[in-house]
Amino acid sequence: MRSVVEVNGLRQLLKLQSPPRGTPSRVLSARLRRCLQQRSLSTEASAGTIPPQHASPNIPIIKTGRSQSNGLKHARDQPKILAKLLSAVQSQNHKQVFAELQALGRHERSGEAIEALSSLSKSAFSELVRSLDPFRVGPRADLSHGLYISQGLRNFSPVSSMMNQFGIRKIYHNSTQLIRAVLLMRLNQGRELMLSDYIVLLRCAGAASDIETAKWIWKVAMKADREKDPTVRGGLAYTEFMKARFLTEPLYMQNDMARFRVRPRDLTGHRKRFADKSALRRLERLRLSIATNKTSLYGRAPDQPSHDLHRKVSLHQPVRRIWSAVRKQRIRVDQELLGAYLIACGRAGSVRELLRRLWQTWRIRTTDIKDHRATKIVGGIEPDLLDPLTTPNLRILNAIVHAFGSTGHVILARKFLIFFSTKYEIQVPPETWSSLLEWTYVMSSKPAITEWKIMGDRNRIIDAEDVFIVWDLMTSGHGPYCRPVKPTFKDRDFYVKSLIAARKFESTWDEIRRGAALYESICEEVESSLFERLYPSPPAEAVTRHLQAKVKQHTTWYTIERWCRMWLMKGSKLERKDDNFTQRTITEFIAEFSDFLPNPATYKTSAGTVRIATPQNIMRQSWKMQIARSHPTTVRVPDRSSQKFTTMKETKEDEPDAPLIPVVTEKGTPLYEMQTLALKRWMKKMVSQRSDSSPFGSTERKLNLLYLNEDDQDQVGPAVNEEMRRIQKGRFKQRLILRSLFW
Repeated sequence: MRSVVEVNGLRQLLKLQSPPRGTPSRVLSARLRRCLQQRSLSTEASAGTIPPQHASPNIPIIKTGRSQSNGLKHARDQPKILAKLLSAVQSQNHKQVFAELQALGRHERSGEAIEALSSLSKSAFSELVRSLDPFRVGPRADLSHGLYISQGLRNFSPVSSMMNQFGIRKIYHNSTQLIRAVLLMRLNQGRELMLSDYIVLLRCAGAASDIETAKWIWKVAMKADREKDPTVRGGLAYTEFMKARFLTEPLYMQNDMARFRVRPRDLTGHRKRFADKSALRRLERLRLSIATNKTSLYGRAPDQPSHDLHRKVSLHQPVRRIWSAVRKQRIRVDQELLGAYLIACGRAGSVRELLRRLWQTWRIRTTDIKDHRATKIVGGIEPDLLDPLTTPNLRILNAIVHAFGSTGHVILARKFLIFFSTKYEIQVPPETWSSLLEWTYVMSSKPAITEWKIMGDRNRIIDAEDVFIVWDLMTSGHGPYCRPVKPTFKDRDFYVKSLIAARKFESTWDEIRRGAALYESICEEVESSLFERLYPSPPAEAVTRHLQAKVKQHTTWYTIERWCRMWLMKGSKLERKDDNFTQRTITEFIAEFSDFLPNPATYKTSAGTVRIATPQNIMRQSWKMQIARSHPTTVRVPDRSSQKFTTMKETKEDEPDAPLIPVVTEKGTPLYEMQTLALKRWMKKMVSQRSDSSPFGSTERKLNLLYLNEDDQDQVGPAVNEEMRRIQKGRFKQRLILRSLFW
């Protein structure tokens, strides 16, 4: 119940005519929350109301010292066109900041909007930029924050609509484009930016996996400030640039490490010469086969759709240039900068540079680099003799795991992790264990094993047993500084897939049961968050919490669906001659997990293929035969119309009539100039389409946010009642609520 003083205050703030005496306070508060923003309403209220510039005590305000107070205290002096934007910045409403910036871009008085943004002081503009920091926006605005959105999820759930065609979250891509446009406008007006602004810009580019924008910020946008102040490129700036350029953070990788593993095909060229050209041809055929059979741009570079993103981050020259600039400018190297450099070397596949850096910094080496399973880690400077800036910490442990894991040397990554934690008494965090487990599983997958078997590198041929070793280490502990941790659902996903690959079907069944129990708890979370959202005028946090629970529900269901599908496919194929397994075990499995299996469930027996349909299950996808086209991919082929020629060494360059000699191989085969072609393929195949084609969250938006009983409606005045009828237009729709609860 609300107090009398609060009810009287609410009556004064009502824009419409006063309701009759005796109106319940909850009706008044619900009506008030449906009105306009409190700032505009308070100007029409009496003089005793709260001033419009005072922030609500429930609104979190950034504690940034003098920058926040000095920057936003001039909000009342700015034009009215920026009033809502500055209010959103002060209240840290990231969604509203983004919406207001978009509205300014479409404003009818664009010149006035540009002039108003240009007239903002440095501190005010810096607060505006910091309000779009992806590390602050993500937990609040990103509904899939911390989750991996698989490419196959688009066939079942509308959650995939939050990702663009390249597999990048739209919220970060749109914010990067928007903040880049604001930056260009600011620079064109001759205004300078602060170092913190460039840091946020680099983070936005990294979150959008936009390497070209990060390079443009580093080379073009910071050029004027670098000429005035050479120290603007300090250790922090180089650290953030390396993170954005080589996508070293999980947020920058879209929580998908498999997308950035080093391929042996990427190591060709100046870094590695193939003695056996047949291996190079087999790798190239494998790459083209995968590219021409894909109908999506998932994993491609946004600025070069014909190139894979992992190819662009695996170039070795940018890493060398950046590190040479760091040494040339005598920038002090700390744990953050060193960790970013180690991961960047891992992206480029520079294993020798990684081992060299470990030796030069901590005097740590391996006894046998040719056999990783038998090698030992020795050496190490005592902690008391180390430089405090390079003393190993959690950041160094995580960097070592990502650096050696991305190159495929997960055995070395595991041994280095245990050595560092024991030598320097560092407790291994759960995030580092999860990263090591994911890299081990990625390298044990079929695509990675196939490529490294072609290369004949036995140190990078990983199997499911290596995944089990990491799982046992992280769950049971190893030593005083490797305490057991509770695996996440994503960790369990890698463990279950490895069990299926190792043909341990009984253990897999038990793990699927645990996953199904977790899914039931997530469904209860969705239910409670939905009921919280159905309250009259729910806060924005309740809406976000409900949508985040829905995303978690959809991704969890799809993961369990993949487990069941893999179990059926692998088990029925290997045990199809066992009648007890095909007639009894499989039928019990289908009966227990029918909610997660595809409809119809398909498996093989010695007599043929069996399909079991479940009519009561929801059809989340449909199959359709159509002609699909793969997206172009580049390939280098000889140009038969342009043969290679050379001249005699004694011939001078200025002689125009010098004889040309054709270039041939040792066998006498002529050599030709190389040309780049765009290869694509048309194919007729069954294409899966999800039944619900609407974007994610569209169903929840249709839910009415205001609900009144008939007794309450009779007690409301005519003006308030008419407004409520206009907003409500009936009770809750039962069909929409059921669709929000069950998926």
